[in-house]
Amino acid sequence: MKIIGIPIRQFNAGGKIKEFVNQVYLNALKKYNFEPLLLTTENIKTKELFKFCDGFIIPGGDDLNPVYFDEKDTGLSKEINPEVDLIDQITVDYAKTHKIPLLGICRGIQAINVFLGGSLYQDIGKDHKHIISDHKVVTYPNRFLKFKETIAVNSYHHQAIKKLAPELSVIAKHIDGTIEAVIHNKLPIFGVQWHPELIPDSEETKIIFRAFQILVARKNS
Repeated sequence: MKIIGIPIRQFNAGGKIKEFVNQVYLNALKKYNFEPLLLTTENIKTKELFKFCDGFIIPGGDDLNPVYFDEKDTGLSKEINPEVDLIDQITVDYAKTHKIPLLGICRGIQAINVFLGGSLYQDIGKDHKHIISDHKVVTYPNRFLKFKETIAVNSYHHQAIKKLAPELSVIAKHIDGTIEAVIHNKLPIFGVQWHPELIPDSEETKIIFRAFQILVARKNS
């Protein structure tokens, strides 16, 4: 069984910091015969654990600190967490250096873009419609994800890619121009702005996780 590293998320429970990964991500991994390995900066052996990972998924979560893309926090970035930012950065760096498959989901696509040299809109405003299942996205031909030309996905984000990292290419956009999916130009790294794990039976979700499954299987071949 292939091992997939997932950076943890944190929340404050009565003054105590709790670490977690949403069950929906674990369910998705189980469905595609992956074994999850939770990654945290609190674990002094984390860097040693990375070498056991056949792939990584950076999940959704709170906002990235805009200092990473040379902007000040104008008050629009919410619930910034330096430890979560750090573990995501380490994950992106490791995947890039070692050419390990990496899938970014929601915040995950933003982390990939930022830590490869891109930037974000700190808030995309109300003009970008947040619709549960009818968020129209136009896709472009690419080597990983064989979507239909237009697909409907969910949308929960208030930040989005602004400047695209030089190593990435856009493979999907919302009809308002918001970047919704990217791939690395050379490496097995890609991300989507929506949450495929919340719609496990959709054709788009199956395409995403099967593509990731193929990339992970190729890692040691």
